[in-house]
Parts: sequence; C-alpha cells; structure tokens
Amino acid sequence: MDSNKTLREIYDYDLIPDDDMECTSDEWFNMLMDKKPGQLTVADVCRMLRQKIFSVVAIEKAINILYEEPFAGDMYEGQLLGNLLNAKEKYLAPRYPDVEDLIEKLTASAEARVWEDEDDKSEYFGLIEEFRKKIREASL
Repeated sequence: MDSNKTLREIYDYDLIPDDDMECTSDEWFNMLMDKKPGQLTVADVCRMLRQKIFSVVAIEKAINILYEEPFAGDMYEGQLLGNLLNAKEKYLAPRYPDVEDLIEKLTASAEARVWEDEDDKSEYFGLIEEFRKKIREASL
C-alpha cells in the first residue's frame, strides 16, 4: 500500500458528485477519499470497518492503531477491536498472523489494566477470545 497516495488514488474511485449526495455519509465518503492512510482517524477506521469499505487499508490501519492504543475506539473503548473482529473476512484472514501477535499484546495490556467496570473488562476479554477462536478455526 502506497501511503503517499490518497484512498481515491489507491482504489481508483470517483467522488460522489455534489448533486448526487443524499446524506452525510456521502459527504464523509468524499472527505475520506482525499485522505492518505496516515491521515485516517480512529473514527474513520471504525466506520470503514463497519461499512466494510476500503478493507485492506482499514485493517492495516486498525492493526497499527491497536498496537499503540489497545483500547482505541470512536464511541467507546475497545470499539476498534470489535470492528476489526467483524471486518470483511477475505481481507482479514490473510492478516491472521499479524492479528495473532496483536492479540498477545492486547491480552497483556488488558491484564495489566485496572478496570473500573467489570462488564467492560468481560466484554473486552470476550472480543479477544472471539478473535482467538476465529483464528483457530481458520487454521483447521
């Protein structure tokens, strides 16, 4: 992936013409198209993964963000991990070796953390376990 190119250049997409825009999602899409991968925010990546668009870039960026910020999210802590777990499988599966290493780091970070809410802790460890299970099943 060429990090010096915008998403529009990487994916060779056209912007949505102003007269065809129907909602704020269209505006966001056009704004996103003019960003380079390094300019993507956690909110952008969470939304890209939820909408299953530009998956290769979104998965790469999510993995990098989670290495730096294990509990990253746009609306709540751990959201990015949950969105990554539900990313488009055909693009996520080839990244399982990277995700496996990431899971170990996330587990260590979660175990070292002082959790204020037991439900949040349980939910986060549940996401980690779901990822482990997904990777195990893929290797069978």
